[in-house]
Amino acid sequence: MAAQFHLEIITPTKVYDEGDVDYVRAPGVDGAFGVLAGHTESIMALTIGEIKVVKGSVEKLYASTKGFAEITDKGVQLLVESAEPKGDIDLHRAQEAYDRAKEHLSRKQEEMEDQVRALRALERSMNRLKVAEKK
Repeated sequence: MAAQFHLEIITPTKVYDEGDVDYVRAPGVDGAFGVLAGHTESIMALTIGEIKVVKGSVEKLYASTKGFAEITDKGVQLLVESAEPKGDIDLHRAQEAYDRAKEHLSRKQEEMEDQVRALRALERSMNRLKVAEKK
């Protein structure tokens, strides 16, 4: 059995305790990075993207937003604004959020703050759709 480490994905409202895992890939601001047991201790900034968790032959995917990864000799904690397991993503709701954001962006008279908010909503909804539609 390969070396494992403890993984927690922590949001303001929920903790996903994955237990001991073989591998995690997270969306860093400088690109995705992977962690195996024995990884150098570090803290990394996360961006909107996909978290992949591997435990034996089982893979789990999460759609997540920005936050931080803390890698220590005790394990890994991903502290994010939100995380949603692939199986919990409501495709219809994600598509509606995507459509609303696209429509907001098409209005040229919108305030800049509304444009930024719409861009963020678009990015989050695109990520949820991408993760939910993976095989």
